[in-house]
Amino acid sequence: MTKLKIIVAVVILLIAGGAAYFVITRAGEPSGTVIGKDSADAFSGTKQEYGLIAADGGSIALASTKISFPPESLKSDAVIQVSEMPQSSDREVVVPGFELTEKGKSSGPEMTSPALIVFTLDDVDSTALSIFRYTDDGYKLIPSHVAQKDGKTVVYAGVAHFSSYGVRRLLNGESADKTEYPDYNWVIYAQDSYDIDSGAMKRKVTLDFKAVNTSGDIAGEYKGYAHAKTSNDMDIGDGGVTADSSVNDDSVSFSLEPYVELGDLVERDDGLANLEPEKLPDFMGQGSLNMSGAGSGTVSARGYTYGAGLKVQDSHDALTVSVTGPLVRLTVNVNGIGTLYFDGYVRGEAK
Repeated sequence: MTKLKIIVAVVILLIAGGAAYFVITRAGEPSGTVIGKDSADAFSGTKQEYGLIAADGGSIALASTKISFPPESLKSDAVIQVSEMPQSSDREVVVPGFELTEKGKSSGPEMTSPALIVFTLDDVDSTALSIFRYTDDGYKLIPSHVAQKDGKTVVYAGVAHFSSYGVRRLLNGESADKTEYPDYNWVIYAQDSYDIDSGAMKRKVTLDFKAVNTSGDIAGEYKGYAHAKTSNDMDIGDGGVTADSSVNDDSVSFSLEPYVELGDLVERDDGLANLEPEKLPDFMGQGSLNMSGAGSGTVSARGYTYGAGLKVQDSHDALTVSVTGPLVRLTVNVNGIGTLYFDGYVRGEAK
């Protein structure tokens, strides 16, 4: 039995020696993209069609605008049409914007929770801006948020239904009536697992992450939890080793802010510099995960079985949260392991 105890001790060092958990993300991006035509030429002056799957959500990237539908924000699958609004004679209109309708209807698709509209503007020196909705007798201001960085301005808002939207300068004393719009929490979810085949040791890691922002704005402070479970199995001769661990942080907190940054310049084939059309995030936040927990291990060999509790080393790791459309990527830098990735999504939920 002494040899079995030694083997358990070695396994404990393998599991707990670097950090509290082991995760490798799946390659590629999670589901939830728009199905339809390439959105790069969406502002061509004609209607462009896009198919959206309600369960997955998706986003449409226009010339300077992104429209994001979180998972389950649509009541049902829909084919939507987007067209550019004509130039306005109103001098306060900064961006004429777009019209979005469901195919075959004069209005947008039916929503169960808000979608997100993000306008990115160049060389606008004022923060007195707001997204507005076109009406029969003029316009209606939408409660909006504005951020500036490096000569760019971002104006964004959550909307519970669609028609025609643009951006305008606020006149003295103008403001949106927030009482007309439902109050939502914005919630980030990430539930991901991965099978890791590392030689003789096979690991399966499952992550459950949730964080809530109660301000009504997708940006701001999020609070929540991160729970990770790891199962480990290794064959040893005519026996084997199994070890399971659970680590938690029930006090996760971070702040999410608009991400405003120019793309990197890259070399073109003709030698000229060009802006790389990187898929930069819309929002980004920084925080940390302080994971702690315990586990158990079992060794079996030649008909003998020995079990022991495992002390899992606490882990204090830097967390980056990136939001692109409705998709979320959590990047965790774990001491002794490296950079890990978890995929999820964000959506608005009624309070």
